[in-house]
Amino acid sequence: MSRGLGRVYRQPGSGKWMLDYTVGGVRHREPSGTKVKADAQTMLRQKIGDRETGKIVGRPDKVTLVDLKNGLERHYTRENNRSWSSAKYAFAHLERLLGPITPASDLTTARLSWYLDMRLKEGAARSTVRSEIANLNSAFTVAVVEDQVLASKPTFAMPTVHNARSGFFENGDVAALMLELPTPLHRSIVRFASFTGWRRGEILGLTWDQINLESKVVRIDPPTEAKRAKGNDARTIPFAKTPLDALLQERWAERDGPFVFHKDGKRLQTFYKVWKSACKRAGLQGRRVHDFRRSAARDLVNSGVPEKVAMQIVGWKTRAMFDRYHIVNEADVAEALQKREQKQRAAA
Repeated sequence: MSRGLGRVYRQPGSGKWMLDYTVGGVRHREPSGTKVKADAQTMLRQKIGDRETGKIVGRPDKVTLVDLKNGLERHYTRENNRSWSSAKYAFAHLERLLGPITPASDLTTARLSWYLDMRLKEGAARSTVRSEIANLNSAFTVAVVEDQVLASKPTFAMPTVHNARSGFFENGDVAALMLELPTPLHRSIVRFASFTGWRRGEILGLTWDQINLESKVVRIDPPTEAKRAKGNDARTIPFAKTPLDALLQERWAERDGPFVFHKDGKRLQTFYKVWKSACKRAGLQGRRVHDFRRSAARDLVNSGVPEKVAMQIVGWKTRAMFDRYHIVNEADVAEALQKREQKQRAAA
């Protein structure tokens, strides 16, 4: 290669070529991974061109799995997102099997497929592994969008959870989805749905006259007798000292008209296209906003909330309807069996 464009060279004792070039006053030295000089030179020209056009940002060869984890933790800290505890648990497994200093460039679809197989062989539930991979996907998004240490992120194949109509949103799924939603409005809708499990129409139709910010209470009134007949009686939900408090305060600061979730002062009728695109990028194809209802039912009951109170929050009148949504997934079963085993060992 001519001077000024960079060079390829081999270190003593190594058969593979290194790339050495400068773009924008910054010098880069990167391994080519090949023993063929002509291939290394071709790669060098491509690297220079990609950096000049902005296709390569930072030093992707230097970004490791632990760097991705740290970036996600910083994001959660900035956003005051309490999902970091579950994300940290997910990264403990990712680092254990993949290695904390593994370069981000090595975290390919094939590598994550191997990870999936290993976790399933260990007895992990598919929904659990899905959540772990979703957390990694979220970390890549932060690295690209916020930290800008990567120019692009890979697309990982997410493990399929049986009975898609009975799907749940795990904490990692919600975090991944939040990163892919384009505006604060859409993120606030998803935050509200994930916490309450309300129907999409109830959320988008929520008005400020149903909310008392001083007494911290929200009231929802079914608009028609037909709605009441379906089980949607009026209900009140206190939200003091809950994530809804900060969320509604944020929406109050953006108020423009009667609706809590609005676009230019008008009710937002749907956000299907935004939702579908965000789910695709987060590896959550096929998910629906309605899935938050069964997720909320499970999470409330698993947190010790009495079933009658959970029914009041999410909006079910009959026990039969509650049972329809409070579906126990395989992760719940696995956790219950593990608790029983631990109890039996302690008693032995």
